Amino acid sequence: MAAKSLGYSLHKLLLGLFLRCPNCGKGHIFHGLFKMERTCPFCGVRYERRSGESVGGMYINLGAAELLSIGGFFITQALFNPPLVLQTVFWGVFNIVFVLLFYRHARSLWVAISYLTGGVQTDVAYQKNTTDNRTDEPSRKDLRR
Repeated sequence: MAAKSLGYSLHKLLLGLFLRCPNCGKGHIFHGLFKMERTCPFCGVRYERRSGESVGGMYINLGAAELLSIGGFFITQALFNPPLVLQTVFWGVFNIVFVLLFYRHARSLWVAISYLTGGVQTDVAYQKNTTDNRTDEPSRKDLRR
């Protein structure tokens, strides 16, 4: 596989950061605050092929939170020298809020990284299986019999 250009890779990472499908750029990866789509509604790309692939998004999320907290702690301490209790409470609350709010972006960014490394692609067999399962489900009318 040929190496992709830096501009191409940055574009795909930005699509992930903006919660868009890295393949087509049209589909939303999330609907709701924490509910991730299984596939792109436009191009059919499956975002997560196996359970547990979201661990990379957790690493991104927690790493960003810790870098901001530790850096913010030392900068605040050097500039303003507030009491340690105040600093600890503030940065503890900051960590919790940041991790919750950045969850979708970190997970979506991980989908983009996975796409760039070949781990996210259209899976025709998966699409056929999910559409076949939907059509095979009995209707409510059939269940009453």
